[in-house]
Amino acid sequence: MTTVVIYGFEGKFKGKSEYDFIFPEIDGIHKCMLFLKQENDELNFDFATSEITKFGFSDLVDLRGNPIRVEVLNTDGFKRFVPYYEEAIEEGSSLVYYPNT
Repeated sequence: MTTVVIYGFEGKFKGKSEYDFIFPEIDGIHKCMLFLKQENDELNFDFATSEITKFGFSDLVDLRGNPIRVEVLNTDGFKRFVPYYEEAIEEGSSLVYYPNT
């Protein structure tokens, strides 16, 4: 069963991304959320770390994960995350970063 797991972490952006997105400040420390499409809802920190590295982040701190319950995306507090969820379903992953946190 395909699901999306959200992995939260803090990391340093090194500027060598395999993906095209609006980059944060290079060498800045940023809090992030990775929306990662998986075949099950088991936390897979190796898979998540590999994907995070493809986005250009290193020196990860406090990596944690939680499978997303689709129904929560209908609540006011989570509606803003729907595009990231949809991108993860379509592309395999999506990243949200909070600059210089």
